[in-house]
Order: sequence, then structure tokens, then C-alpha cells
Amino acid sequence: MTSLDRLTAKAATSYDLTLVPTLLLQTPTPQPPLTGRISLGAPVVRPLTGMQAAEGDGDWGDFLESQSAQYDYLLLSLVCSFRPSPEGAPFTNAGIGVRLEAPGQPAERQPIAWSISPKKRAVPVVPSGSLTLTANLMLVDAGVEFTPYQGGREELFVVGMGERDSDPEWRFAATPDTHLVGDESLALIIRTPVGVPTQAHITVAATVKKRRLGLIPYRAELPPALRTVDLQ
Repeated sequence: MTSLDRLTAKAATSYDLTLVPTLLLQTPTPQPPLTGRISLGAPVVRPLTGMQAAEGDGDWGDFLESQSAQYDYLLLSLVCSFRPSPEGAPFTNAGIGVRLEAPGQPAERQPIAWSISPKKRAVPVVPSGSLTLTANLMLVDAGVEFTPYQGGREELFVVGMGERDSDPEWRFAATPDTHLVGDESLALIIRTPVGVPTQAHITVAATVKKRRLGLIPYRAELPPALRTVDLQ
């Protein structure tokens, strides 16, 4: 196992989230919160260093050296678990967002998502934690390839967006052939000015399809350990 694989290993602590319904005018009766449907592992945050590159993870040490006077690069990884409903109310979609912030710093000194993984995928896969980095610190999932269907419309299961921005996110969508159930590994390379205290604010939302009521959107209540993560 390379040092990058060790850094992206699943965290031991996992939190069950409470999903609170979003108030909709057309909903005839208030819906109770949902529990036991989504859990989120404690984020793992590690600085990326030239020493790790020298251990054999790749040839990105030169890039880090060229950036070291201006920027720090951090790896944030977490695992989200979607569980089926005993009442037969499936998830139709879900979203996980990360808002990066350097409190008190001007816009030009705010952190950004340098690279995210996964970027897009048509089907769910078993998380392997096997990530590699290119020479300019772009994340590549070594175990997954995305191949568009020939001559047809692709139905994407997950789409990651927000590279080079401060608010990256992943959006998941069930398809007729793919249920939104199982573990999903997410990873993010963060670029932040050297020595600047940086935080990540995490949000989770999902939509559930109920037989009589239709689509009900929910937003997760996160414990403090997940809601705001001190990166450095």
C-alpha cells in the first residue's frame, strides 16, 4: 500500500446522520426526520509532502517544491454510506458539498479545490481507496474508468464539480438500473496559501420517494465534528 492509499483509508469513526425534511407547501402533513439512512465517516485530512512523493507515490514532488513558497496542498477524504429503507422509500438523488474557507482572508487568499474524485461515473463501484496523483496533483482513481455509451444518452450515477472553486460538490442520482445504496469514497485536493488557517464546511442533502407523497427533500443535521473541519 502506498502512502497515498494509507492517507485515503476509511476513517474509523462514522456518524449516523439525521435527515430533516424541507418544508414544502404541497406536503399535506409534516414528515418526521429520517434516521439510519445515511452515515458519514469522519474526514481524514493530511498535508501532501515531498517525502510522500519520494516514497513512490509518483512524480508530483517537483510540483510541490515549485509551489512551496506560496501554497500548501492538503488531501481531504471521506466515505458516505447510503442505506436502503425498510419501508421501501428509496433515495432518488443526494448531494454532498464542501465549502472551503480561510476566515478573515481576502478573496485572492481563499482556498480552492485543486482536484476532486470521483469526477463522473455511470455506475457505483466498491470503494478501493486506490488513488494516484499526476505530476500536477490531479486525482485519478486507478480502479475506475468512465466509458460513454455508444450512440445513447449516458445516465450518470455520480458527478463531481467545482474544481478550482471554493465550493466543490458531488451529486448522486439513482437510475432505473442503479439504486442509491452503498458506500461512496470521496477525495479532494485542497490548495491554500501557506500557513493560512483553513476550514471545510460540509453539507449533505437527499431526496426520498414515498409512495403516496411523492418526492420529499431532506437536509442532514451534521454533528460539529463533521459540520466544520479544521484543515490546518
